[in-house]
Amino acid sequence: MDKVIHLFSTPLQQTKLSVSQSVLQFIKSQEFGYHGNGYMTHEHILECPEMENIKRFITNKVKSYLYDTCGISDTMIPELVTSWVNLHKKGDQAQIHGHTNSVVSGVWYILTPENSGKFLVHTDNKLFGNLLDFPKTENIFNSAFNTFTPQNGDLILFPSDLKHSVTPSRSDKERFSLAFNYMLRGNIKSGATTTVKL
Repeated sequence: MDKVIHLFSTPLQQTKLSVSQSVLQFIKSQEFGYHGNGYMTHEHILECPEMENIKRFITNKVKSYLYDTCGISDTMIPELVTSWVNLHKKGDQAQIHGHTNSVVSGVWYILTPENSGKFLVHTDNKLFGNLLDFPKTENIFNSAFNTFTPQNGDLILFPSDLKHSVTPSRSDKERFSLAFNYMLRGNIKSGATTTVKL
């Protein structure tokens, strides 16, 4: 029987983190500013004392993602860089983008009403090149994007440079999600004898 080998995969890790009423109420009490496609808080929400347990859980999952899934040495320590809550109302969306100045990004879905938007991840490397678009039956090898329908408590981790987007919300109810970025700290080699400290 023929064997198909998956080459150069991009790891996206899903887990669950339940949403307590106290955290939900804290999130809803924050000030949100409009930025063109939706609303967001300040960029240090996980540093708030009310979010201490959430930050600890997410950081441990980021470590598991880096060390166990991606095989990165545990001499490299993940450090939270930014974190914020997104609020989407009907019609709000997120265009295709990646995150800079970080290594691991993620999103935690706090309140996700039905039809409030899907999470899409996009590839820059289409099968057989980016210039041709053959008729095809979609599968994991030839698709240009993958779609996820998030539920309350879903936590998704992915490389920060992975392009992603959110489809427009068609719900009359508000949707809340928490996004975050982590950088790696530690020493890496550059050449045979040079060490660079991150």
